Amino acid sequence: MTIMPPAMRRTLATLTMVWLCGGVLSRPVHAQTQDAFFSDDDVQDVSLTMSERDWQTLKENYEQDTYYSADLRWRGVVVRNVGVRSRGNTTRNGVKPGLRIDINRYISEQEFVGLKGFALDNAYSDRSLMRERLVMKMFARLALPAPREAHVRLFVNDRFAGVYVLIESIDRAFISRRFGAFEGDVERGGFLFDYRWVRPYHFEALGSGLEAYAELFTPKTRETESMSTLFGPLRDLITAINDSPDDRFAAEVGALLDLRQVVRVLAVENFMSEVDGFLGEWGVHNIYLYRFRDLRPAVLLPWDKDTSFWTVDHPVTYHIEANVLARRALMVPDLAQLYVDTLVECAAVASEPAADGRGWLEHEIDRVYRQIEAGVAADPGLPVTADDVAREVEALRSFARARPARVLREITASDSQRRR
Repeated sequence: MTIMPPAMRRTLATLTMVWLCGGVLSRPVHAQTQDAFFSDDDVQDVSLTMSERDWQTLKENYEQDTYYSADLRWRGVVVRNVGVRSRGNTTRNGVKPGLRIDINRYISEQEFVGLKGFALDNAYSDRSLMRERLVMKMFARLALPAPREAHVRLFVNDRFAGVYVLIESIDRAFISRRFGAFEGDVERGGFLFDYRWVRPYHFEALGSGLEAYAELFTPKTRETESMSTLFGPLRDLITAINDSPDDRFAAEVGALLDLRQVVRVLAVENFMSEVDGFLGEWGVHNIYLYRFRDLRPAVLLPWDKDTSFWTVDHPVTYHIEANVLARRALMVPDLAQLYVDTLVECAAVASEPAADGRGWLEHEIDRVYRQIEAGVAADPGLPVTADDVAREVEALRSFARARPARVLREITASDSQRRR
């Protein structure tokens, strides 16, 4: 199957409009907004034009974070001289590199539909190419802040590079959209931290020195502030998580961290069988922490959910005992009930009847697969076959059908055991 290059498609679209309008040249008008860019109603085309030598060098040196200049095109919008680099952890490769697009890398204050950057995920660790997008959609359904995602067809120098997952960056633009422009202000906004996995960590106390916190939490806003301004409050939070008495835990820690929001995030991760998140197999991973400028309790922001849907039998208590924050939070009766209520809510959302009678999650899996199926069949960098993808999608469907009932049975069994 051949994917038509954008340049040819634009030419055909223009000629069609000329014919439809009786020879008068007319151009179709599209909304050029963030919402349109992240719309998941269809798979859109994103094009990069860059030096062939630079593109080849990026692929050959995919382990490096070197930026290269490119022009970005989407729906007739062209942004010159954006920065492009390889991205990813274990998914980096030179065949279908994951990409970070930095809009203002070379031109200060340059934006694209209000964005400073975004990620193009090659989904190399996810044979379905769909897990991450589906989990973030579940977070959104539960009104929890999470990055927007959609699929795109990427063209580099008018050659089809493959189907990618478009991911909204968690940065100042994200903070402004979710929490208001005053929070995303460069000078006076809040503090965003990207948790960096160094070793297995479960929110144990790290002592009074600030260096231990700086090793794990990378500031993504207000980076030039002093160590005490950046990491002193993190030390105070983690100390409170570990040292506050049981009867004052909810009040003391809750003044610093939105425990209700945290509990709901953990419930979604465990419902979706995530093994590399906050309660991950290797300790805390793939999470951002945001501390508000107006001193509201901080929140957790989920990231990188391509290891979800691990198994339908994933226990809803997965790694809770191992994590200090999760364990102590769920010792608080109100928070424990909220955790259960959120699991039930996830089950209800996943099972909510769609137009075809199937549950929402299974329907969403099919809807997304229909969008990407043709592109997957033509993807020149896919590490598996299209048949492999189809089999993986069927496994996701099976999870969607069975997971809600499995979670509800576990909750009922736990309640019965507790009442004995």
